[in-house]
Amino acid sequence: MNLKGLNIIWAPGKDYIIHQGHPESPARMDLFQKIIKEIGFELQTPLSLGRAELEKVQFISPETKLHPAHQMAAGAVKMGCARLLENQRALILARPPAHHSPRLSYGTRGFCTINNDAIGISHLLKTRPNLRLVVLDTDAHHGDGNEDFFFYEPRVKHFSIHQDGQTIFPGTGFPEVIGPFNNIFNIPLPPGAGDSFLYQAVTELVVPEIIRFAPDFIIHITGFDGHRADYLSALNYSDQILALISLIIKPDLTIIEGGYDLDFALPGAFPPLIKSLTQKDFSITPPPYSGKINRRLEEIRNIREKSSREQEENKNETLKRNISFFYDEAFFAEEREETFYPCKKCRGLIYIKSNCFTSREFLYTPENICPQCKKRKEALQKEKRAAPLIIRDDSF
Repeated sequence: MNLKGLNIIWAPGKDYIIHQGHPESPARMDLFQKIIKEIGFELQTPLSLGRAELEKVQFISPETKLHPAHQMAAGAVKMGCARLLENQRALILARPPAHHSPRLSYGTRGFCTINNDAIGISHLLKTRPNLRLVVLDTDAHHGDGNEDFFFYEPRVKHFSIHQDGQTIFPGTGFPEVIGPFNNIFNIPLPPGAGDSFLYQAVTELVVPEIIRFAPDFIIHITGFDGHRADYLSALNYSDQILALISLIIKPDLTIIEGGYDLDFALPGAFPPLIKSLTQKDFSITPPPYSGKINRRLEEIRNIREKSSREQEENKNETLKRNISFFYDEAFFAEEREETFYPCKKCRGLIYIKSNCFTSREFLYTPENICPQCKKRKEALQKEKRAAPLIIRDDSF
């Protein structure tokens, strides 16, 4: 979609600190602000979202304390998504980040406590139920929280290009995970990958899928923690590569997640990204190809296609998955069992049993539930009456 204008939405959370010396600090936002002012853009301030509004989209455990910065950051993404519906583009500069916070939040993991991205995107899908969205995440770490939200959502095609989970937090994001609607696409890159690997992953794997999916909007979730100067990953990206990716995919909404080196990575990589969003005549020379890269990406494609064929054979069957989310700040984990009941008449049901300090059971139901799924819902409620189900509207 050819949108006009660029809104830069600003939620710095300057009074929020995870702990002294933590890399996700207000100093990051001071540097963003300095660069933005030098370029000459005005910053727009969003409205804060109340906890009740957040909890319409995400389960937040009663023990989880929210800071006003969390609520303002979620408001920033919601505001950016609203701009899309007004035929405008947006860039979100908000902290704390979001993409590691799953559907059920029990605290802070990977610097994320609530999922600003999902809460904002839910506004799009509630307002325009027939929208098709592409979410491309090029932050150095697998966007496992976003993947959790979008896993059963056929209207969202979620791509994550990240450092291989065998070598970095959160330890997930493998190509055999494709989601029940073939809508999840993970591209893990080896340490030291560099610009060529990312560029070819986008042009050879992502762009053809975007063309086939034909989205209404493209959302680019990214960060500068893949930069060669950032100590939280080993991807070895240059200053220019994320701007080049932005030029290729032409995002309607860009959301900044990670990026913690304030001496080289942020001042080097952020200005080109801004230019990619604002200057029509801005161009970057692509990095060279390599035969080694081709073979690795072909392997990823083959693994995914194998999973897709296997899923196609069982597409009408109930889907079960077990998943774990490790909370690195407080060192505990949520263990989860899920059952998805697909339906041809509505979006189906999702049953979740979550174990984290205590056991909770959830049933996610579609807004326009069909008679068959309504009967199944009543049967599950009767079956689980020893441990009452928490019934929630499935925003995703």
